[in-house]
Amino acid sequence: MNKTIQIFSLLFINLIAVVCQAQTVIPLYNGEIPPGSEILTRGETARRDENGDIITIRNVSMPTLTVVRPEEDKKNGTALIICPGGGFQGLAFQHEGAETAKWCIEKGITAFILKYRLMPFPYPELDRAEQSQRDSIFIPFVRLAAADGLEAIKYVRSHASEFGIDPAKIGIVGYSAGGTVTGSVARTYTPESRPDFVVPVYAYCGAILGDRVPEDAPPMFLAWATDDPIAKGNPGLYEQWRDTGKSVEMHCFYSGGHGFSVVKQNKPSDQWPTLFEEWMINQGFLNK
Repeated sequence: MNKTIQIFSLLFINLIAVVCQAQTVIPLYNGEIPPGSEILTRGETARRDENGDIITIRNVSMPTLTVVRPEEDKKNGTALIICPGGGFQGLAFQHEGAETAKWCIEKGITAFILKYRLMPFPYPELDRAEQSQRDSIFIPFVRLAAADGLEAIKYVRSHASEFGIDPAKIGIVGYSAGGTVTGSVARTYTPESRPDFVVPVYAYCGAILGDRVPEDAPPMFLAWATDDPIAKGNPGLYEQWRDTGKSVEMHCFYSGGHGFSVVKQNKPSDQWPTLFEEWMINQGFLNK
């Protein structure tokens, strides 16, 4: 990775901080190039809307956490790491990252938007591949992204006192490809990187890492819509947790499509944030 790319990445970190009005943007791995990023040589880019808000980020090689904090009198000690989706070739930073962070701070949750590593874009091999071959193409990059998810949990937990967070109330939510990252974290963590709860939302399950449910698997909450073919693997993930006696709850909506995030669209899937909040209360991660 050349110096130009590194400089651009640092400038872009500052841009994200301004757009999201976040208090802190934290480079993971102490700002060093993490192992595996050697193959990610393209400069990070962003697409913005007419208001200048970042819509999509591509070609991430230097992962960061963007911290969005609630007001001090609303803070309840719960943290949520947010993994936007984007098909492993982008991050829907505004729609699934910043919008979810806004929802979090309304509930007193400290949000951490994870800008995880992505496969290069464009990636011609993916465009030429049959659908049945795509998972094998995704897997090497899912390993990098999942490593970033695990590192994010370790970082947040080790700095919990600085953020006013309970180190036993750190969750991770992921949408679509971000759900792949979340599911991979849920099956491959170490004691230091174990999330306290996991929330795959319309997750793409074909490329989730790990082949078993851990003995101390965290509670899981899933949400998806039946008119979303990309998320059709969610029942299988639910059954893995259920069949091993782990705490799991799934909500399947007959309409909602793919990519509903926390944004209202007058469909049944609009209910999921409320159901998720109730689940967190029942699990002891939020107060009534």
